[in-house]
Amino acid sequence: MILAVAAFLRFYKLDSPLWLDEVVALVNSYREPFWKIFTRFPGHFPHPFYEQLAHSSLALFGESAFSIRLPAALFGVAGIFMFYKFSRRFFDEGEALFGTALLAVSYHHIYFSQDARGYTIYLFLALAATDIFLGVLQKMRWQSMLAYSVIAALAAYSQPAGLALAPGQIAVGLAMIYATPSVDVDHRPKPLHLVGMLALTAFFTLLLYAPIIDGSLSYIKGPVQAETVTQSARAFDLMVEVSSGLKSAFSNWPLLVGGGLVCTIGGLDFLRRSPVALAALVVPVIISLPALGMIGAAAHARYFLLALITAYLVGTRGFVLLGRSLASRLPKSTLLKPAMAVGLVVLAAVPLRAYYSTPKQDFQGALQQVRLMAAPSDRIIAAGMAAHIYRIYYAPDLLGAKNLSDLLREEASGQALWVIITFERVEARQRPDLLAHLRRSYQLRYVLPASTGDGEMRIYYRAAPAGT
Repeated sequence: MILAVAAFLRFYKLDSPLWLDEVVALVNSYREPFWKIFTRFPGHFPHPFYEQLAHSSLALFGESAFSIRLPAALFGVAGIFMFYKFSRRFFDEGEALFGTALLAVSYHHIYFSQDARGYTIYLFLALAATDIFLGVLQKMRWQSMLAYSVIAALAAYSQPAGLALAPGQIAVGLAMIYATPSVDVDHRPKPLHLVGMLALTAFFTLLLYAPIIDGSLSYIKGPVQAETVTQSARAFDLMVEVSSGLKSAFSNWPLLVGGGLVCTIGGLDFLRRSPVALAALVVPVIISLPALGMIGAAAHARYFLLALITAYLVGTRGFVLLGRSLASRLPKSTLLKPAMAVGLVVLAAVPLRAYYSTPKQDFQGALQQVRLMAAPSDRIIAAGMAAHIYRIYYAPDLLGAKNLSDLLREEASGQALWVIITFERVEARQRPDLLAHLRRSYQLRYVLPASTGDGEMRIYYRAAPAGT
């Protein structure tokens, strides 16, 4: 039943409008021939495994938002099952089902299950690899070591953040062995076994990335990458992005604070009961941040999604502990605990109403709105990143202003101007003069909300100069 609900929620409105990253990926990669996708580095923060799957889906079902998001949705549902399987390592049946139900209605997991990128593939593979890894630490088997190396390599191939998975987990395993040298020596692996497993994972990862290594190195060293580094999300922006995303999922700050307290309670208990498992999930996230910085990748919250799985594990534990404490103070009833669990799952699903009513990013709606408001003689312009997306996908004939000089040139026409812009936090870094001019010389007339952080489509207006 939980899987059926999870599938429904992930396929419902799967054909909603594409947002900026999806449009760029579709135009630059998914439409290309398979061999070209396999051998060409696509640009900033690639998802090579997903690119191949999305191309295959597009070839089978035709080009649409549904077809290029289909692999993400399928792996999203598979990830719910993998979370349940992984949870059974630590929880009893009821607790594992409760946590799985919470993840099934998770705002963020559904969001990324409807995003045509490789995040849900990575979550599925990372959970599967972690499950095998913990089994290897309990009892060394050669076939399990081989399976781990293959799956961890595929996780790394699904997105660059996955490159930190195996090194982080092997470091945890080595620390465990050296910290408890006399525990179950006959069954658990020796340090050399773990080092060999890391080497094998690195070998498989290198094989997968080999066709695009030259392109990736050229990109990192080239002027485009240098520009990307200056545009990367800084630490403050990362915190704003994280807090904004959490607030969207929890509806308001009190619920967010309450959820944080529950995760803290569960995390402390999880740390006491399963410190190695918790470290195997947390350490790869910690080391991936400086690793991404070394290659110049922007530090966006979506690159650290393994933390989401960790939060649901410890959050489940926290809710169960609090529920048991509360139940002990209430009249005994066989229905009390199930009723509390169902109530919490329903409460967790409340933010989905806002999610489904709001597009990820409404480029089409913004253009339609401007055309409704504009007079026939007015000029409609897309600015900054929005100009690029309209030009390559939504409205190739729409006027575009890549920078302030382009906009000033349009203003010289003497006509009233309507300007569409999005991702203003990013524009404030990339084109601060353009954004400052818009805010100073134009009126903000309309804002179309977006479920993608800072993805609101903003419409500015400037009347024609007097006498024209």
